[in-house]
Amino acid sequence: MENEANLLKRIAEGEREIFGELVLRHQDFIFNVVKGYVRFEEEARDITQEVFLKAYENIEKFRGDSKLSSWLYRIAYNLSMNWSERKAGRETQLDDSLAETIAAPPDLADEIYERELILARITEILEEIPLKYKVVIKLYYFEEKSYQEIADALDIPINTVKIQLLRAKDHIRKRLDT
Repeated sequence: MENEANLLKRIAEGEREIFGELVLRHQDFIFNVVKGYVRFEEEARDITQEVFLKAYENIEKFRGDSKLSSWLYRIAYNLSMNWSERKAGRETQLDDSLAETIAAPPDLADEIYERELILARITEILEEIPLKYKVVIKLYYFEEKSYQEIADALDIPINTVKIQLLRAKDHIRKRLDT
């Protein structure tokens, strides 16, 4: 598999048709980023396509100051925020020079990218763990329920909640390490 720097060089030299390889490498990550902001799968798919369209149109503006994935992340973030603002009734304009005007330091963008990768991986793992653990994790971390509220909601003892939460976290930790 060819590295990204070579692919970018070839694209810059006119081989625009190989842009699809970059899309294949980053589409799942970008979709997960967008879905984290948009929450509606169909809209997330549309915005993901728009991210790659913007990137394709502006590929020559990518300066290489950060990772390509960080640049794509920033485009995804801006398009997602734009969609959210439109949805809220506040129309904002996206400029064609989007790639140049995004003000995020490369270090911060790389840090955000790494965090998003981990979150995407955790989301993947959550889908694989047993349902009883998944439910407890989601109630505790995503809905911020207390042990007692979870025990009441699931009609199980509070110690069972604590044990299932520990086992779920242990399972996630082990899967993250692999």
